[in-house]
Amino acid sequence: MGATNQDRLEFIVKTYAANQQLLGEFFHFHLSVTQKLWSVNRLADTIASLQPPVSWEQVVQDDSSSVRSSVEMSTDIKRFGLEANMHLDCFLMNAMAVLDTLAHEIKVLYSFQAIPLKPSSKPDRVYIGTVKDELIKYHPSKHLTKYLSTELAKPWFDTFASYRHCTTHESLIGSNIHFDVSAVTGALRQAIVPLPDDPRKRPFDYKRNRELKSYCEKTREGIKKMVNHSYYNIVKDIKLGKCALPTP
Repeated sequence: MGATNQDRLEFIVKTYAANQQLLGEFFHFHLSVTQKLWSVNRLADTIASLQPPVSWEQVVQDDSSSVRSSVEMSTDIKRFGLEANMHLDCFLMNAMAVLDTLAHEIKVLYSFQAIPLKPSSKPDRVYIGTVKDELIKYHPSKHLTKYLSTELAKPWFDTFASYRHCTTHESLIGSNIHFDVSAVTGALRQAIVPLPDDPRKRPFDYKRNRELKSYCEKTREGIKKMVNHSYYNIVKDIKLGKCALPTP
């Protein structure tokens, strides 16, 4: 198997990092991105396999002339809803954490002009969006700048960011749960958790037909793609800088 973009970035930073402090800072965040991607993969797999708990009950009916028994299936929709939203919340938080930790990596590798802070102000927090803005300001011609500017402007990222903000700070978004049950056998075929078109607008609309499992799978791939392509463009920027780490 050939070297990945992650491998290439690790090698080039180890080779050309100016000092051990920079190297240590880089790997502090670089390994964190790897761990958070692992968490995203685990959570996406868990969501893909979610099924509501099913219980079977022996029902005895007495119609005065005879006694008949049957088996009835019941599902706990409330418990399933709680679990589905718990995993969705964890998935969205870890997925955004991947990108914000990637932003810290970028902050280490790309030099940004220091901006004096007012005595009463606090340092800005590092997010993927704020770092993209700093790249535009201080490194407008870099390949990473062009890539992140394009990717973060795409509709999928706006939806993802809205979902993550809503589940973390406001309310659950997977509340309109229903079960797909066979009309012939009565057996549960699938539990469906629709996701709203825009969680900022209530009551929710569901015209885009987003569903929990397929949405999380697509988002997982989008996050992995953004990390992989970011590493590719960072390596490209470093190489075009004649094997020196990026400078303004």
